[in-house]
Amino acid sequence: MLGNAIVTVLVPEQLEGENGGHLYGRFTNSKAHPIDERESYVIVVTSMSSNKKPPIGCINNDSRIQTRRSTRNVWVELSTRPQIQLHSVRVCGDNVCLSEVNLVTYSYKEICESELISQKFLYREGDDHANNIVPYFVKSVQKDCKKMDSCWLVKILLVSLLVLTKTILCVTWLPKVLLEGLHYVLVNKFDYSSNLLKQTLLRIRQFETLEHELKENKRTLVAGRLLAMIAIDTLLGVSVVLLVSSHASLNDIYSIFCSSTKLLASNVQHLLEWLRGAPAGLKLNQPLTQALSAFFSYHVHLWRLYLDLADPVLRSLASVFFWLGMCGASVQVAILSDLMDLATLHLYCFYVYAARMHMLQISLLGSQWRAFRGRKWNPLKQRVDSYEIEGGHMSLIRVLTAVIFTLVIFLLPTTTVYYLVFVSLRIGLNTVRGILSLTMWVLNINPLYLILLNLIDSNRMKGDIYFATQPIDNSRARYPIASPLALHLHTWPTPLCEVLLYAHSDVFPAMPSPNWKAFFCSVVFGKDLL
Repeated sequence: MLGNAIVTVLVPEQLEGENGGHLYGRFTNSKAHPIDERESYVIVVTSMSSNKKPPIGCINNDSRIQTRRSTRNVWVELSTRPQIQLHSVRVCGDNVCLSEVNLVTYSYKEICESELISQKFLYREGDDHANNIVPYFVKSVQKDCKKMDSCWLVKILLVSLLVLTKTILCVTWLPKVLLEGLHYVLVNKFDYSSNLLKQTLLRIRQFETLEHELKENKRTLVAGRLLAMIAIDTLLGVSVVLLVSSHASLNDIYSIFCSSTKLLASNVQHLLEWLRGAPAGLKLNQPLTQALSAFFSYHVHLWRLYLDLADPVLRSLASVFFWLGMCGASVQVAILSDLMDLATLHLYCFYVYAARMHMLQISLLGSQWRAFRGRKWNPLKQRVDSYEIEGGHMSLIRVLTAVIFTLVIFLLPTTTVYYLVFVSLRIGLNTVRGILSLTMWVLNINPLYLILLNLIDSNRMKGDIYFATQPIDNSRARYPIASPLALHLHTWPTPLCEVLLYAHSDVFPAMPSPNWKAFFCSVVFGKDLL
């Protein structure tokens, strides 16, 4: 209860100025107080339409006192002109003194449209709702609001969206199964994750979540955010396709892609020729650098041959990918990311070769240094143990380890230069891929819907309430001395950051963030590939 009152009456402010009629709503009571043995009541007036329920009160703007009693033993009499005032309250056949009554006015529209208030003030069966009135009040108003929500235009729109979503899910059922199998094979067998497959499967899961929300007639913030995100993403995708197709044909776009890839291969070939001599004035081991340059140059030749042989297949896929971009801008970014991986596949092979060679030399240096000191690595106990060899073999082992250690030390600068060049290229490609992944993430969590609701101060963003006293003109009251405490229930908007956390689901992906510790370990030691 509010204060020391035994009855709290909550009335929508939209009733102000009504001529007359019956009041409908809900009420509840608490157990008898252990001291004065009186029960507390909460009476929530929701509307003037019945919904097949008996009335709990009436509007009486005349001086004549109503004598009708409610069959539910609760009767509230109000006047709504010039403002809402309480005339009488009858509970269990007895009139309640108005000084023991709280009259609370509220905005019916704000409570009905707010989703955050009902989540903050959760209604639980079995609680003493007469002494904790807010959860019961919010539950009563929103329940009656759903029953009276009969806007045919909104219902037609929701049904149309539900039918469209079901149609999309039916069409994509078989492709979803095939794509999930292909994604599983690529991840587990080839250790590769395709952004296009992930984005397509994510979009299907987003439609499944939207269909679940629409099926239960839930106009939640999550459903609105999903619908706005998909619509904006699709419109951006269609706009990009129309804009590109109006300035260039599909063959032109594919020719630009092929020429860019071949230009990249030519630049890599020039880079290898530069490394063959004395790059940046460094004196490298000439036999080793000649061998490495010839090895990587042969792979550049294979790279060009690969582009020529795959030209018919890539040209066919280009037309499919081009029109698949109509599904959304996020799909277009995913296609661009996969095409970049496909075009730079040989650069990844160069990085793997250089990283393995670098890791082999680093581990060989460590093992020879330990052997020279009479120590070895114990893989079972994951530690370094000491060991002794009887006879004169120990001196021979130290000589051999010193020779091998010296050879590796002199060859290490040459291999390190090649490793640094290719790891730099790999970091650059990963940076571009990370930017594309971040762009996909922004398109998939698009908070524009919630930002617009926050800017227009929508009732759906209201998430808190507070009570404030309001003055009442007692000049026309029947009992001006014994008047109720007049309060008004105000709603307060929730901060946007809290709304973003609330209107979140597993279909909104997490922000891609690099593991810097693993990144630096991979660059320095080359043990784990980037």
